[in-house]
Amino acid sequence: MGRRTIVLVIAIALAAVSAFAVWRYLTTVESDIRADIAEVRVYRATELIEAKTTGEDAQPVIEEALALRENVVFEGSTVLCVGPKTDNEGEDPTVYGCPENPRDLANTLAGKVAAGPVSAGQVITTDQWVEITVFEDVSLSEEITQGKVAVGIRPDDVGAAGGFIRPGDSVNLMASATLEINSFLQLLADPVLRELVLGSAFSEPGTTSSSQPSGTTDDSGNFVPSAPEEEDPIANLAKTFPTQLDFTQTILQDIEVIAVGDDTLPNRTGTGLTPVGTQIVVLEVTPEQAEMIEYARQYTSVAMALLPSDVPYTPFESTGVTVDDLFTLIDRIEAQVEAALGGTGN
Repeated sequence: MGRRTIVLVIAIALAAVSAFAVWRYLTTVESDIRADIAEVRVYRATELIEAKTTGEDAQPVIEEALALRENVVFEGSTVLCVGPKTDNEGEDPTVYGCPENPRDLANTLAGKVAAGPVSAGQVITTDQWVEITVFEDVSLSEEITQGKVAVGIRPDDVGAAGGFIRPGDSVNLMASATLEINSFLQLLADPVLRELVLGSAFSEPGTTSSSQPSGTTDDSGNFVPSAPEEEDPIANLAKTFPTQLDFTQTILQDIEVIAVGDDTLPNRTGTGLTPVGTQIVVLEVTPEQAEMIEYARQYTSVAMALLPSDVPYTPFESTGVTVDDLFTLIDRIEAQVEAALGGTGN
């Protein structure tokens, strides 16, 4: 064998060894890439599954699908994984499958309900399904701040900001009522009752002389003037008052809503911007505010004004007539009576 032949054989052998080494390297890289992009069979929702939907009702809209193994198999994963993309017996499940993942769909759905909305296309996991008692055991009292209480009112659709009030919102409460004061005006017109009920400050009528003298004639035909008539400025003042008072006032401001019907802070139903209509609205207030709300509920018409979110609230002083103002109505009348008496010189 010639020298050239030997060199050629050695070169061919080296080329073969190099080609084999490259092939082995590429095969290893391909295996690594394949392991990283391997697909496994999972379950997906084919359409939206509402919160609290039972597993039995949801099963028809859940079907098998494929997902990348890297998105399914990880420590603590709760994604239901049926196994590798194919059922090839030669495929190593420890490499291409997901042996640590839960896989029993029927057991996952049995006796369970959706913990929240499951979007169309979303992968099914075990923690999406809970016992119905999870919802039933939620207590609204757990959401009440210490030192406060929850009180409910039922305004009409218009009075509840069109039905768009939701848990977590803040509102102002307005009270409207018509106060009949006929009996009070009759009391003002009677000096005896007035003094008995309102005190001595309201007892003394003023004395004024009429511009036209009044009196009678005696047997001789002589005019005998009568005693000056007493004019009652308080009674006259009472005649200027209306027989009823209509009032509206903001009685409470920046009050937090913690529930509207069955939509509560600890258990949101996700109704979005759909008006909920006439429902009981539960407010978190102090015990003193609760008394005011109950009084307003009993004797007035209550409405709520929805406040903007994420904006600092600036309280204002309402000038309407409220229950407290009615208790000071006597003081205001007394001030006017004193002014009237002062004008007559008494």
